[in-house]
Amino acid sequence: MFGRACLDTLGAVQCGPSIAVDFLANLLLILNIVIVHCHFERGGVTQVVENHVRWLSRQQAIEKIVLLSGGRDSGLSGDTLQSTESIHLEGFEYDSLLSANGDDLDARTDTLVRQWDEKMREMQFSPADTVVHWHNHSLGKNVAAPKVIRRLAEMGWRLLLQVHDFAEDNRPVNYAHLIQGTGAGTRSDLDALLYPVAGQIHYATLTQFDAELLYRIGIPKPQTHCLPNSVTAASSVPLDKAASLGKVRKAMNLPDDASWCLYPVRGIRRKNVGEFLLLSLFAPAQCYSGVTLRPTTLVEARSYERWQDVANELAPRAVFDAAHHEDVSFADNLAASRFVLSTSVAEGFGMAFLEPWLAHREVIARRLGSVTQDFERSGVRLNKLYDELPIPGSRSWIADCRAESNRVFDSSWQSVAETFRPTNESAKLAAESDTIDFAELTPTRQIEVLQRLQGDRGFETAVRKGSSKIIDWMHQETDQNEIECNIDSIGQHFSLESTGTKLQQIYEQMINATVDANCDGPINAGDAIQIIHDARPLFPCRMENFDD
Repeated sequence: MFGRACLDTLGAVQCGPSIAVDFLANLLLILNIVIVHCHFERGGVTQVVENHVRWLSRQQAIEKIVLLSGGRDSGLSGDTLQSTESIHLEGFEYDSLLSANGDDLDARTDTLVRQWDEKMREMQFSPADTVVHWHNHSLGKNVAAPKVIRRLAEMGWRLLLQVHDFAEDNRPVNYAHLIQGTGAGTRSDLDALLYPVAGQIHYATLTQFDAELLYRIGIPKPQTHCLPNSVTAASSVPLDKAASLGKVRKAMNLPDDASWCLYPVRGIRRKNVGEFLLLSLFAPAQCYSGVTLRPTTLVEARSYERWQDVANELAPRAVFDAAHHEDVSFADNLAASRFVLSTSVAEGFGMAFLEPWLAHREVIARRLGSVTQDFERSGVRLNKLYDELPIPGSRSWIADCRAESNRVFDSSWQSVAETFRPTNESAKLAAESDTIDFAELTPTRQIEVLQRLQGDRGFETAVRKGSSKIIDWMHQETDQNEIECNIDSIGQHFSLESTGTKLQQIYEQMINATVDANCDGPINAGDAIQIIHDARPLFPCRMENFDD
C-alpha cells in the first residue's frame, strides 16, 4: 500500500500543471475506510460489512479498513479480522445494553466525539483521506449516533450513511426511543437530526424503493445511492442432493420417503410464520417445510415458540430450528429442498428471493414490491410470486378482522407522542370484500383460520381454491431454464464484484465532494414518518406484543 507515503510527499512534488492535476486526482482515490455499527454480531448488517471488506481489501486504492463498534464483534470471520483493524468506543453500544442510558445526551455525544478524535489521530486519519461508512444510524439503537454524526460532519468528515431499516417503518418502540432520547420537540426537529444534509454526507439504501423514500424526505438525489447486497452461493462445492436430503431426514427425524422445502430465515414476527404454517399444509404429500433459525430477542422468541406450539397441533409437517443441527449445514438444507418458500411481509433487501437460485432452487414467495421490483428490473425471473393468500369469510367477520388489525396499529403507536404518530390511511381505504388476505389478519385470527381448516372441510376446499395457483406451483417440476437465466442475472447485477464496484464509485464521489460548514435538515423535514409509513402496507404480525 502506498497511499500514506504519497500523501506525505505531496508537498515535495514538482511537476507541470496538467501532470499535477492528474497526480492529485489519483491521490484522492487512496482512501482509509472506517466502517461503523454498534456491533458486529451475526446478522444482516454484519454480513453486508463482511462482503464490503472482502471487496475493499483487494483494492489498491484502499489504504486501511477500520471497523468501529461498541465492542461486540463475534460475528466477524477470521478473514475479515485479518483484513481490518478494530476500534471500540465506550458508550457506542445499543442503548438497551448501556448502564449510562439515562445520561445527558450532549455529554454522551461529547465523550464519543472525543474518543473518535483520539482514535483517528492515533491512526493518522483525517477528513481529507477518509470515508466513514456508518450503518443504521437512524434506527434508534443508540440515540447519540445522529448527534455524533452531525458533529463529525461539521468537523469535515465525509460520511456515507447506509440505511438498512427505518425506525419509522412500523417500529414504534424505536421511534419513541429516538424522540425521548434526543429530546426532539417536533417532527421537523427529529428529521433534521436523523437525516442531515451537507455536501460531505451521502446516503445508501439496499433498494431503489428506499432511495426514493429518502428523495421524498428531501435528501438530494446526487447524494443518495442504491447499494444492493452481494449474493453468493451458500457453498462453493456442489452438494449431492440425495446425501443432503438424507442428512436432513435423519436430523429432523423425518420419514424415509419425506421430501423437503425450506424457509431460510430467522423466524421473527415480520417473517409471517403463521402463513408459513398454512403453506406447509398446501405442500405435496410427504413434503416437510423447515424454517431455519430461532430468534434471539425475548419478544421474537415468544412469537416463535407460540408458532411452534401451534404447528405441533395444526401443521404437523412444519419443522422449526432446521439450521440448529451440527451435522446439517445451511448448504445441505438448501441442497435437500425441492424449492424455497418465503412468506415475509417486510424485508430490507430480500436475500431469500435471490440466494436459492445459486443453489439451483426456485423460489415461491409473497411478493414484496419494495424489494422484488429491483430484482425483476435486473432480469431475475420471479414467476412464482403471489400478492395475497385470500381467506373467505362473511363480510361481518372480515370487518371485525380489519378492525382488530387497526386496533393493533393504534395500540402499538400509543408509546409515541400523538403529534409524532403516523396516520393509518389503510384503515380508510379497505373496501368490502368476501375474502381477506391471510397476512392482514392478526396472529390470533391466523390461528383461528388454521384451526377451522382442520375441522371444516368446506372451508378448507374454499381456501385451497383461492390459493390454487400457489398449490400448483408447489407440485410443478423446477424450470431449469429459469434457474440458469436467474443465475446469470444475479451474477451480473448482485455479485461481489458488481456491488463492490458500486461501493468504490460512491467512495470516489464522496472524497471529491464539497465540504459544507453547516448541516441542514432535509427540505421535507417533518414528513418522514408519514412518507415512510404510507410506503408499505400494515401487517399486524409485525407489531404483535405480549403483555404477560
